[in-house]
Amino acid sequence: MIYEKAHAKINLALDVIKKRDDGYHELKMIMVPIELHDQLSFELSDDIKLTSNIDIKDNQVLKTAYLIKDKYKVDTGAHIYLKKDIPIGAGLAGGSSDIAATIRGLNKLWNLNLDKKALEDIALSLGSDTLYCLYQKPAYVYGRGEHLEFIDLPKTGTIFLYYPKIISSTACVFKNHNIIDKQNQFENLLEAYQHQAWDLFYKTTYNALHLTALKCYPELQKAYKIMKNIDDNAFMSGSGSTFFIINSSQKDEEIIKKAQENNIKLVKTSLKA
Repeated sequence: MIYEKAHAKINLALDVIKKRDDGYHELKMIMVPIELHDQLSFELSDDIKLTSNIDIKDNQVLKTAYLIKDKYKVDTGAHIYLKKDIPIGAGLAGGSSDIAATIRGLNKLWNLNLDKKALEDIALSLGSDTLYCLYQKPAYVYGRGEHLEFIDLPKTGTIFLYYPKIISSTACVFKNHNIIDKQNQFENLLEAYQHQAWDLFYKTTYNALHLTALKCYPELQKAYKIMKNIDDNAFMSGSGSTFFIINSSQKDEEIIKKAQENNIKLVKTSLKA
């Protein structure tokens, strides 16, 4: 049996630069993996099958398995077990991380011994976040997600997540997003990160999709307001709908108490070790 963890990610910064000729958007992001994860296991079987703790329509794990089997003419199958803990449609890359874990797991199970480029090509063909999820390391990510520069771990402390049970469509958010030129704002932010100027970084970081997501899903506005009232270092990950608190000056107990007073449930996590 082969085991893989599919870690969630959060965007510490996200900017949308332009719409590309290939239909994708040119992005600049700072992404970090967190301890929240799905668990996948793989064993040999006569055919391809998936057992999951929740039903997921058009599950990309199966698509990935069939693609690899067909591409490399694998003459055996795999029984894949998925225990899903990352919320769906939450801006945490749960689906992309599951795909990446499937690539890693089947490469081992089927003894394919694929090189770095082959693994990366499969990942890029299956989504914009999937290459990043293949490595699960802090990174500056740009292009549509095909370029990675690994970076040091940021200063964080405990990370608190709030998922308001609203599924956010990435396609819908990007479709409704109006691109604004921020004139080197991201470059200044990345420089602050690289120089470990954490107070400046968290004070000036931003997610360009934040306001668009709130417009697409007005019910998110209440969730965001609650999170900002709990702590000023509250941000949205990806295209939503998860909000997170990071690098707070408050004690964990104070944050949890404020969350209880606002009748919301926070998930306590940390950066992936």
